[in-house]
Amino acid sequence: MKGSAPYAGGVRRLAMATAAMVVLLGAGVALETALVGQAERGAETAPALTTPTSGTPTGGAPAGEPTATVTTGLDPAVAPRIVVDHLEFGAARKAETAAYAKRHYGTATWRLTPTLIVLHYTESDTYASARSLFESDVPNRGELPGACSHYVIDKDGTIHELVPPTVMCRHTVGLNHLAIGIEFVQSSSGHDPRWAVQQVLRRRAQVAAGVALVEALQRRFSISDESVIGHAMANDAKGFRDLEGWRNDHLDWQRPEVVQFRSMLTMSP
Repeated sequence: MKGSAPYAGGVRRLAMATAAMVVLLGAGVALETALVGQAERGAETAPALTTPTSGTPTGGAPAGEPTATVTTGLDPAVAPRIVVDHLEFGAARKAETAAYAKRHYGTATWRLTPTLIVLHYTESDTYASARSLFESDVPNRGELPGACSHYVIDKDGTIHELVPPTVMCRHTVGLNHLAIGIEFVQSSSGHDPRWAVQQVLRRRAQVAAGVALVEALQRRFSISDESVIGHAMANDAKGFRDLEGWRNDHLDWQRPEVVQFRSMLTMSP
């Protein structure tokens, strides 16, 4: 047939090209399969990122030391960061507190349903010294339990919870059965009490932490701004009561500084 030789040559070339393409496609599939398998094996053997469940937490305090956390009962969505560093408050101290409450308030209980918040300063320069005093549980005015506070706020703004806010703590004569006590680390250093509180109010981190803590406690216990008072205001506070006739003689956190502190609060139940 005319032109059959060129036609046959073209068919052979087409067949060879087709065969080469099949070989290349097969090699590509094999290479892809090998790469996928290698990736899968890598995923299987890669070390997992885990958080330690015991010992020293990543970036945290060693086991057995106070742990940074939000205090139980405060809304974690709005509560500030709080270091729980509870005092030893076992059966003996609870019994002392209940006996004190019976003598001074007429009810033998160590439990607290707070309606007030009382602001104090520690008359010491460090958190450690204040905590040591409260831990010691030595008689105050000749009676047990010793003085304590629910919270201590350090100069750098670190908030420490020493006693849960539903446990009575001896910090303000006539109001321990009603009030949460908050201490700010500060010494008067030979100056008058108003000077000492003004130092606290000048420390942005410390006063901001105080405001955040008070607001969180207000939300939990429905405490109004007017029920946030200073130690110096305690004798005239609503609910003040002492069956032994005791009165406060402290002058820390007087009304002008408390009014300034209240002005920073953003909510009132």
